[in-house]
Amino acid sequence: MNFKKIFLVDDEDIINAIQTKIVKSEFPEYEILKFGTAKELLSVLKEINYKPLIFLDLNMPVMDAIDFLNELDNQEIKVEPIIFILTFSQNPVEINFVNNHPLVYDVIYKPMDQQKINAVKKLLIS
Repeated sequence: MNFKKIFLVDDEDIINAIQTKIVKSEFPEYEILKFGTAKELLSVLKEINYKPLIFLDLNMPVMDAIDFLNELDNQEIKVEPIIFILTFSQNPVEINFVNNHPLVYDVIYKPMDQQKINAVKKLLIS
């Protein structure tokens, strides 16, 4: 797989904790970093020189995933991350936007579970 670290981005600490356990079960060899906001993540992406795998919550205060992707398009970053959007949303406008963004590999409907993270791993291997 062609990424170095895994970033989990969710404003809910409990969701980040649960997702960390699930993701770690399929990707035990990777370091997992947790972020409470997309704004924090954007700052980090400007500084790194490796490709991360990102699980990004769609709806968050301050900066949601759509705002993040729009901002990312306007930033000069050294890497192109692999992004999976996590959401409970059924809003077709939001889902359509993120599904059509070139850095978004897929949308995963919450809750994250073993079957879904296994599907992510298979997708990344293929």
